[in-house]
Amino acid sequence: MIYFFINLCIHFLISIGLLLALLRFVSNNQKHKNRRGISYLLPVVITVIFLFQAVSVTAPRLLDSVYVLKQNYETISGRVESVGYLNHALVIDGEKYYYNPFIFKPQAGDILEISFTPYAHYVSELALAQP
Repeated sequence: MIYFFINLCIHFLISIGLLLALLRFVSNNQKHKNRRGISYLLPVVITVIFLFQAVSVTAPRLLDSVYVLKQNYETISGRVESVGYLNHALVIDGEKYYYNPFIFKPQAGDILEISFTPYAHYVSELALAQP
């Protein structure tokens, strides 16, 4: 599960970086240090990106960290509809699941049994299902 925590740390650092950039640009707006008119709207754009990053990526991984530490996962079995371009995500029954691409390389059409976290849908165990 080291891959999960590395992924969590990277996304957490991205969120912190966006927050720091937002605070810097807001400070520039308050001190009237902007040289271009468009830079007054930059905090709005960064806020939208930060909220999307925090709500859709970072928060689910933070919530799932408890499930990973306790090794409490949900389990399903299904046919793989597609595999992501970077071989880190797969779709089963219309739901997208993320996994460590260095462990197993599923193919579209495989029947898998997976154990995953409830919020981020991070797969902890991935195995071919017995027919």
